[in-house]
Amino acid sequence: MRLCIVLALVLVLASSAFALERKAYQMKEDFGTEPLYDGTLHYYYYIPCPTYGWFWCFTGWTPGEIIGQCFTLGDQGTGGADPLDPAICHTLEQIRILDFAGYGTVYPGKFTIEFDVYCADECCGAAVPVTHLWNSGPVETGFAWNYIPVDPFVCLTPCYNGDVSFVVTATHTGTDGIYPAWGLDNISTSIETGCVLHDYGCLPAVYPRMACGTVGPMVHGGYIGTYPFEYWPPQAFLDGADTTPDGTQFGAIELAWRVYIGCAGPTATEPSSWGNIKSMYR
Repeated sequence: MRLCIVLALVLVLASSAFALERKAYQMKEDFGTEPLYDGTLHYYYYIPCPTYGWFWCFTGWTPGEIIGQCFTLGDQGTGGADPLDPAICHTLEQIRILDFAGYGTVYPGKFTIEFDVYCADECCGAAVPVTHLWNSGPVETGFAWNYIPVDPFVCLTPCYNGDVSFVVTATHTGTDGIYPAWGLDNISTSIETGCVLHDYGCLPAVYPRMACGTVGPMVHGGYIGTYPFEYWPPQAFLDGADTTPDGTQFGAIELAWRVYIGCAGPTATEPSSWGNIKSMYR
């Protein structure tokens, strides 16, 4: 039975993103001024080649469709930041996303999206019972990096169970959901152009990543379907150049989303300190 479940997840992963339009873009990380925060977490790879990273943009949504990204505080992210201690870091303050179209600010109401935050399980599925923490209301995104303030700040304590896992979703609520052109990380173009596979901070770019429940490194985000959530965990997006039936060429890709977290006390100072502590109990 377990083998059947794993095979089903692989097939879902391989077929999830082919109906969408996709195009490779280069984008530089936003190293500009950001608001004060205690810590950040993201899973996407930024592979500078030499200073701009390759991303995929996916378009072709319909109103009502939902995508999402799961975050587990205590994970080592791919941005070089210290892991966040889930015992004290319980405040979600801001979300950052990447949009390669940016037409929401040009045509208000046409490409509107709404963000929601829910507690999640270890596979980025809905925790039972479902705990809804926040809704952004209508948001019109512009081109490039968008900072979505979480107002008021969201307390993540209801999601605490040793770790803190929560999912951020984006629902296309405008009259035409084809945009935003969501940015996701890109392994295949980086390889084709001869980039060194590390992200900013020199952490290795491990691939292929797969959906939770399959063998190998896990991808954290994907396509959720429509309300009330057809797919938990989400269907993972495949790298736009992957031509294999099971995603073993380049694997799944992560949404270029980041969360900004506040903590109630001092945070870890060693890059792997909390990860080492957590591994002792597994």
